[in-house]
Amino acid sequence: MNGAPFLLALAAVLDVAANALLKKSDGFRHRLPGVLALVLVLGAFGLLGLALRSVPLATAYATWGAVGLVLTAVLSRVLDGTRLTPTAWAGLALIALCVLVLHTH
Repeated sequence: MNGAPFLLALAAVLDVAANALLKKSDGFRHRLPGVLALVLVLGAFGLLGLALRSVPLATAYATWGAVGLVLTAVLSRVLDGTRLTPTAWAGLALIALCVLVLHTH
């Protein structure tokens, strides 16, 4: 087994962290979080590119997106107190399930 799933998960984590920093930058009024966000996005795309060596584009992008969505929802809950309805959580679970199905085919 190769390290592509790990690379995809790490790419998603970097992307979520970049988005959190981008919010913290307040439209780049605070430059340090904004610059760090750009660096993390570059890292995320670099890891995605490495994962694409052994994972089809559709599978890789779906995985990155699903992990990013779930992590963003959790992070938003922790940092901002955002509450999602049970239906929203079910939707996130369905997205994750769809990605799992995509990985099996």
